Amino acid sequence: MNTPFRRRTFLHSLLAGPLLLGGAAARTASTPGPGKILDLHTHLFGTGDNDSGCRLSKEIRDGLLFKGLVGSLDLRRRAHTIDEAYVLALAENIETSGFDRVVVLSQDAVYDANGKPDWDRTPVYVPNDYLFKTVAKYSKKMIPCVSINPQRIDAIDELEKCVAHGARVLKIHAPIQGVDVSDMRYLPFFRRCADLNVIVMVHTGHENSAPIFRIQLADPYKLKNALNEGCTVVACHCGTGRASNMPDMLPHFLEMIRKHDNLWGDTAVLGSIGRSRDLMRLIDDELAVKRILHGSDFPFPSVPLEFSQQLGDVPAARLQFINNPIKRDFELKVALKIGRESAARAYRLVCGAGE
Repeated sequence: MNTPFRRRTFLHSLLAGPLLLGGAAARTASTPGPGKILDLHTHLFGTGDNDSGCRLSKEIRDGLLFKGLVGSLDLRRRAHTIDEAYVLALAENIETSGFDRVVVLSQDAVYDANGKPDWDRTPVYVPNDYLFKTVAKYSKKMIPCVSINPQRIDAIDELEKCVAHGARVLKIHAPIQGVDVSDMRYLPFFRRCADLNVIVMVHTGHENSAPIFRIQLADPYKLKNALNEGCTVVACHCGTGRASNMPDMLPHFLEMIRKHDNLWGDTAVLGSIGRSRDLMRLIDDELAVKRILHGSDFPFPSVPLEFSQQLGDVPAARLQFINNPIKRDFELKVALKIGRESAARAYRLVCGAGE
């Protein structure tokens, strides 16, 4: 595995992002619009310090990114354990974000050739059972997105169990979990997802916060089998990356949405450091704007100052001082004229028109 995360890039993000949260909140508000709104992409995390079953590798726990997030979310002072404190921070930010509903993601393990968990190669793990337990406490706002690695020996059984518990969305993080979703062995899994009307979210594009196996696993082209099996698929991050990331996979996403009506993309992490180029390329594509769904990628912070060229220095600075990172990300995308429509679209896709 390799780790594309770089110290200098993190320090830039940290200084420009969460450390500015202590300032006075800017008086910015999105223009009210019709329809309920949903954030499709927020993370549940944990270290396992309160018997949650979560795991976080030593490499990540000792890293600057994790330490920065612990500080910016004030986790050490919120509760006796990191896991409990993180749930409180997540719930507080969701409650004050202005969103009607928010999808919260778990994270499955890496699996070996026998379909058993490979803990030595798993950097992040959040059990589905812990996700359901957490969401049950905040059921008016939170919607569970389970994570099921199709390599696991009981993948279809786990899928059916999760659907019976109310799951309507699942996530596969292909490059972190080492999954080639184009492998023909997973056709029955995706066929069952389609049968159960489960939305399948798959990480596409570059990953800058955790170790990966191969970046090629994040190519939007890999989604073809799931799409052909009839799944509604969300290409998380739309195959994007930072300007320095290679290969450039955004054109692959743009090509795929022209071939598959059941393919969507989300805007999670696209408001962060280094992503402005690809977000603006996405916005410049007329069809892509109609097929994107709002996602914040909480707790990873958006940085409106990154978009000073598009918004102007003063408006970008005002957005930067919005205390709630979920709201800040949304208001940034509203200012870029894609936020409310994509959030309403996400609500309709996940919840339907009548909920």
